[in-house]
Amino acid sequence: MPHGLSVDTEGNLWLTDVAMHQVFKYSQGQRVLTLGEEFVPGSDSTHFCKPTDVAVSNDGSNIYVADGYCNSRIVKLDANGKFVKEYTMPEEEKQLVIPHSIILIESFGLVCVADRENGRIVCFNDGQMDEEGQVKAIIDHPLMKTVYAITYDAHKHRLYAVSGKDGKHRAVGFTFSAHPESFGDLIATWEPKDSFGEPHDLTLNVNGQSLFVGEIRPNRIDVFDVLN
Repeated sequence: MPHGLSVDTEGNLWLTDVAMHQVFKYSQGQRVLTLGEEFVPGSDSTHFCKPTDVAVSNDGSNIYVADGYCNSRIVKLDANGKFVKEYTMPEEEKQLVIPHSIILIESFGLVCVADRENGRIVCFNDGQMDEEGQVKAIIDHPLMKTVYAITYDAHKHRLYAVSGKDGKHRAVGFTFSAHPESFGDLIATWEPKDSFGEPHDLTLNVNGQSLFVGEIRPNRIDVFDVLN
């Protein structure tokens, strides 16, 4: 059951498979790295449990896995797939419930995750060793009852998110500021003219001018022009 799909700066394709409990790396169509044990779930340093998404640092030295549907953590690995650290919420705070989408904001030393069922975005400190893994910021909004996917525009310093719908609230897209002095401030909300069905993932094109949202029920891709 392939789920999370991303491409690193070297053009390698990364894929999570929630049924196999694994993460795969492909180079030129060939699988070159497999993480996790096939069909064996777990929560230790060598296993995942239905991992949802993966992100890779620009220099390729670190791999981050949102783990996921039955674990509530972010796993940090080195370039060879060796366990480095896991990020979780402090015991006294609300725990992650289905970390569903993950991004890196390397200029600020942040790893951010869509905490789906809690309807928020949680950003962990990944820059300073003495604070690594600590919660740096939490972004939430009254309309954001669930958060399925997030993506980051390093040029405009914006964070985009899509939320799901429930009985009282429709699915909506969000644009948040990612500037240091206004991090997490809401810039805009958006949706297609005929409204979202169930948005599940989103990404920007290379020049940051178009935003693509993948939906299920209906199965379609919505394309939005990014306004300055």
